[in-house]
Amino acid sequence: MQKQKGGCLSSLIAIILLVWVASFFIGGNDSTKNNSKETDKTEQTSTSSSKEETSQSSQEVKNDGKDYTEVSNTEFASHLTTEINNQLSASGYQVTVKPVGNNVIYLYVPQDVKYNSNSEIQKIADSLYSIKESTFSNWAIDNGYDLGFTNSPDLYIKSEDDTTLAEESGIVNKSMKVKVNN
Repeated sequence: MQKQKGGCLSSLIAIILLVWVASFFIGGNDSTKNNSKETDKTEQTSTSSSKEETSQSSQEVKNDGKDYTEVSNTEFASHLTTEINNQLSASGYQVTVKPVGNNVIYLYVPQDVKYNSNSEIQKIADSLYSIKESTFSNWAIDNGYDLGFTNSPDLYIKSEDDTTLAEESGIVNKSMKVKVNN
């Protein structure tokens, strides 16, 4: 009879221990619930303080220049036309730059460029893109624009008959992409 009582007692202790451990993992223990609430409060506090830091740091960065508008785009298009034509004066070629809205410019080249090979059009487009970017940087600084907030307008190179020969593409790594197939 002693043996049987000892076996029952051992089984009972094992079951109680098992229930206690299970309740600990399920969350039935009050001390676990209290610890969980403290953890929630800690996580909430750290989230709030990180949001405050983010908003403080974003408030420190501000646009120190003017907004780039349609008027700005028109002024830049005129300046770019003069700049490119000055560089092309020895070749006899002339271009026209027309603003479209506040973030696009069409650069019109002579009609015969349309019939060049794709590789020649690509070289011309890359050269004109490079001129546009450097001219814009200088012009924007001279005219009070913050280059951290002002992007140069997208460039479309067109022939006189309005065929798009190449266009600026990409978001981060911008480049010129030929649109005709010669």
